[in-house]
Amino acid sequence: MKFLTKNRDSDIFTEGYEYRKNVDNSALRNKLLLEQKNFCAYTEKYVQELDSVEVEHFNSSKKYADDYFNYYAVLRKPNLYKKDEAFKNHAFFESLFFQNKEEFSQRVQYCDGIYYEVDENDTEARDLIDFLGFNHASLASHRTKHVHRLKNIFKTFSKAEISAYFSNHREELSFITALEIEFDLDFSEII
Repeated sequence: MKFLTKNRDSDIFTEGYEYRKNVDNSALRNKLLLEQKNFCAYTEKYVQELDSVEVEHFNSSKKYADDYFNYYAVLRKPNLYKKDEAFKNHAFFESLFFQNKEEFSQRVQYCDGIYYEVDENDTEARDLIDFLGFNHASLASHRTKHVHRLKNIFKTFSKAEISAYFSNHREELSFITALEIEFDLDFSEII
């Protein structure tokens, strides 16, 4: 999951953007989407113009008393998969390991349509996966269908042709981590 990482140099942080109650927070949402390269932070689905996107408070217990490090732009429906009450005060709220790209990629990986903890004893990573619903049945099914559809389209394509296609059709990069693994490509130059 590429879009959980946070950066202290972010304009959102340095300029002090905050989510406000009963106020239009679209500027914050748009800044988050720009930083997240127009991807939902929780699903990695590419956000389309007609999608409903929310400013999400990762740790909902901090809502209205939080900052950039607790904000993500997420699609509305997958945001409902998040299990706030079941994971209240969990360790990952303190460690925030997922905000560090290297640590996250060492602890959580994707294979054969699902996300899993690298170390079976890493309950913090497993619980994060469950908390955010990375493997929720609907999301996993949608992700798998998207990957399979593209694999069928690209059966005879070279890696260069696949990259060129995605350069011209960024909206097809939904579930980018899965696509990078399935096609053995790095799309960071494209996004």
